[in-house]
Amino acid sequence: MAELRLLTENLGYEQVLTYINSGNLLLSSPKKSPEVAGELAQAIQDQFGFSAAVMVRTDRQLRGVLAGNPYPQGNPSQVMVAFLAGKPAAGATERMTALATADERFTLGSSEAYIDFAGGLARSKLAAQLANAIGTDATTRNVRTVTKLVSLLDD
Repeated sequence: MAELRLLTENLGYEQVLTYINSGNLLLSSPKKSPEVAGELAQAIQDQFGFSAAVMVRTDRQLRGVLAGNPYPQGNPSQVMVAFLAGKPAAGATERMTALATADERFTLGSSEAYIDFAGGLARSKLAAQLANAIGTDATTRNVRTVTKLVSLLDD
């Protein structure tokens, strides 16, 4: 994550902070989210040699994601937020429903999906095929991680 932080700082972003080794990055910029996402995706490709879908949320949006969790009583390690790169494709709800078990609940929005994997993620067909079911790139974080990212915004 130190390399990602350095790459981001070298692009001119400020207040750069990473959290755990899964690509969580907090930064400050006057640029719009799509421009930040594009610059980071290109820099990752150029520096590390692989393509990465980059999802950017503003401070307000990230706080809203946490506040909008429809499953606050769920286990924060098993309630996941899928941050979507684009709008869900037509039929996404039906595809997700077909993959979900009786223990799995989900709420699909226009830029995030919330999934309560109450039965666990290890054997979940929905977890394994989530981005395909939604029809757009997605990166998933559990509510515990999202809560920590929001708390880091306040530090």
